[in-house]
Amino acid sequence: MIGRGPWFGRTASGVAAFICATALIGPAQATSVPAVQQAATHANSTVTRSATARPPAGISCHPVARGTINYVCIIGYSVQHRAIVAMRQGNASSQRVLVVNGQMHGEEWPGPLTVDAIRKLPVPANANFQIWTIRTINPDGGRIGHRFTSRGIDLNGNFRFKYQHLPHTGPHALSEPESVAMARFLTWVQPVLLISLHGFSEAVDTTGGGVRAAMARRFSALSNITPAHVVPCNGPCHGNMTDWYTAKSRVGGVAFTVEMPHSSQIRRHCGVPNRSLATPIQCSAWAAVFMAARLPL
Repeated sequence: MIGRGPWFGRTASGVAAFICATALIGPAQATSVPAVQQAATHANSTVTRSATARPPAGISCHPVARGTINYVCIIGYSVQHRAIVAMRQGNASSQRVLVVNGQMHGEEWPGPLTVDAIRKLPVPANANFQIWTIRTINPDGGRIGHRFTSRGIDLNGNFRFKYQHLPHTGPHALSEPESVAMARFLTWVQPVLLISLHGFSEAVDTTGGGVRAAMARRFSALSNITPAHVVPCNGPCHGNMTDWYTAKSRVGGVAFTVEMPHSSQIRRHCGVPNRSLATPIQCSAWAAVFMAARLPL
């Protein structure tokens, strides 16, 4: 399932700056920027910027020192009470915030492995960006390799933007604990970019145009996951996460979908500067970190 919706809150100069910045080769220099962690009490509350980065009710966090991971949050639980876990790398005070969601449909396995690869990459605590990764928001479906949740719900139809009551979309928008957890988390951290990993048609979705499409095309070039084009739903898109976040972000953030290939564990050319051959999983992990360091402010 793909994401749709316009780009909000970014100027044409911001688009140009992003495209130019992502063309640079080599690691970005660390810089100090104001703290902008978001605090919210529920999925549709008004954003309050907070230097304390205190999580809202329903999210439990603690600092860690686990490789490059420095903060771990349980953002909610599945129907069968499996924890949905978000981990942070990088600088907690940076305005450049990337979120990568590894899995929404339980049979789509490359995304969680891509998240594992991101978590192993060297991301210093004083970097000029932060990356949050969630291995899966559907741990019940992921455990058995099933697309839907244990209640038979497709989470990518359960968000509030253009929600429609259809088979497998739930009785109402945000009816499921998994989608509530993700909506609450995204409302709190307010990423500049949300990347949602799926499978298996191999494409990066450019629906919506503007910077949303520019970011999608840049990720496509870096990861060598092609083509970058509009990926249609089976009919109109209703209630999907990337549409919802792009429409509702209060910092002008956007989201796009990446359809990982079945061949995600076979080495091929990688478009990330100074990298050559790698699996799509590894190359996508490098591409995510490369883009995080160059997100528009």
